[in-house]
Amino acid sequence: MLILIGAMAELESSLITESVIAGMKAAAARGKHLGRPPLAPRLIAEIETLVASTGFSVRQIHGKIAGKASRGRVVEIVKRIRSAKPQAVL
Repeated sequence: MLILIGAMAELESSLITESVIAGMKAAAARGKHLGRPPLAPRLIAEIETLVASTGFSVRQIHGKIAGKASRGRVVEIVKRIRSAKPQAVL
């Protein structure tokens, strides 16, 4: 009995997955943007300026912009800017 219930649950899960993928493809075909919305260029520039001009941590930068961008997006920008800068050898 448990094997039968497990098989039905697995079938239902695969059906849900297929319908979600089909829905996402249909939305993309209609021109609907999928994913998180883009950040405003002004906000990206503000984060880049904070990274380049201060030694703030990601948490401090996220606090300075008052949560206008997710912490993950701040991390992405900080990594990009800090990896582009040549590091001084001590």
